[in-house]
Amino acid sequence: MAISFYEKGELTSGFHGWRVVATIRGKRYQKYFSLKRPNTRITQELWYQYQETRARYYEARYMARSAALQYLDFIGKDHPTTLPCRGVGFQGITLGIGSGKSAAQETCYFSVNKRGAATKFYIDERASLSQAWEQAVKHWGEAFDIRPKDIAKKLEQVPSPDQFKSLRKQLNDHEGCDYQASVLHHSTPNSEASWKNIGLRKPLEESSTRTIFWQCTRTWNARCQSSRIRSIQCRGRRTGPARPV
Repeated sequence: MAISFYEKGELTSGFHGWRVVATIRGKRYQKYFSLKRPNTRITQELWYQYQETRARYYEARYMARSAALQYLDFIGKDHPTTLPCRGVGFQGITLGIGSGKSAAQETCYFSVNKRGAATKFYIDERASLSQAWEQAVKHWGEAFDIRPKDIAKKLEQVPSPDQFKSLRKQLNDHEGCDYQASVLHHSTPNSEASWKNIGLRKPLEESSTRTIFWQCTRTWNARCQSSRIRSIQCRGRRTGPARPV
């Protein structure tokens, strides 16, 4: 984005006035505002002010358009330099696996990549996948001055656990890492934190399931036997005692 002023005689073309140039999404835009008056009835001073105002207007217009498109690109697609399997569909947040100051063991995390102040939100026993995502997106919104309605939309777009599986495979197969499957524990739907987060109980262990099954079976048999006894008693009351012959 640039605005330039050329004095009379400065360019070999004879043009003097303002030139506004902008490059938006790879396309170049430019406009010229000459100080050569269309007729002598317009004063030089008035024409100068008029053309300068137009040049400033188009400069502001190009800047506003560029800023709007940059914002839409920022919230709408991954950055071109995002490494494989790290993207979440918009810029400023990426997936990661590793340890850090707040995570002694290697685990999955979301990284809010504010330049010079990256912040990681780990998925562990303290924060489930969706909880870590909520924390990351809210911080992302504050760090990059994102509109509230766009933050709300991103909160609903929780990445799938399969994305971390793909990231682990990418790191192990192509980037020289050796992360064990255990790093995915807290990011999977079967983790205790994830089940609690969606309002369900943690799946029961096999031994617990077997114990509860036999308890239910015994309770059911007892209820059935009690029902049969009551049924016999009721039939006895309906028929009454046998009459002597």
